[in-house]
Amino acid sequence: MNGSTICKHYIGFLIVLNSYVICCGQVILFGDCTDVRTMEYFEIERFLGKWYTVQRVPSWYEEYGQCAYKLIQQCGRSIEFQHRSIRNGVEYVLHINSTYAPGDEAVFDIQRNNIDPFGIPLSIIKTDYTNYAIVYGCKNNQLLQMKYVLAWVLARNTTLPPEILDNAYKELNLLPAISLAYMETVEHSQELCSYHWTAHVQAIYYNGSDIDP
Repeated sequence: MNGSTICKHYIGFLIVLNSYVICCGQVILFGDCTDVRTMEYFEIERFLGKWYTVQRVPSWYEEYGQCAYKLIQQCGRSIEFQHRSIRNGVEYVLHINSTYAPGDEAVFDIQRNNIDPFGIPLSIIKTDYTNYAIVYGCKNNQLLQMKYVLAWVLARNTTLPPEILDNAYKELNLLPAISLAYMETVEHSQELCSYHWTAHVQAIYYNGSDIDP
């Protein structure tokens, strides 16, 4: 098999992989992550608390869960993200830690773990702290020359007024690799939000010797 044939097979494999992962809950695109402008003068104390997920780019660790929200808590420099969602009558609570110090750029670095095996950093693009927030994540895979992309529109309530949601869409359209076509609406109806039991999953972090996926 010559080099040209191998290259064609490799490209075909990547296209199949790309299509498979998008269908199964994660957007993977060709190319490198582009630097984005994060929230200026970010105030972590005002950002803490409960944020409902109104719109999102699908992610493997939320897997079509509805009634989703994020609870963000701080203890010293440690920040805990609780990603909560309900699926098939079960509430899943995923606990992932990061760190943050006042004055840092509005980016939460995430170490690779069993919940997020890629360790996609979470960037706060825009927030008014009381109504909405836009969170974006991108991580390169140098081996495959691809990138993993995430995005959320969060709100302090389960819905956003149309004018605020339109502004959020405008902000999303400015982000590299994000298309509104990727976004899905998260439902928060009383019927979907009922559950029978809760499953907590704690992140187990990979050490630096592990090979990047």
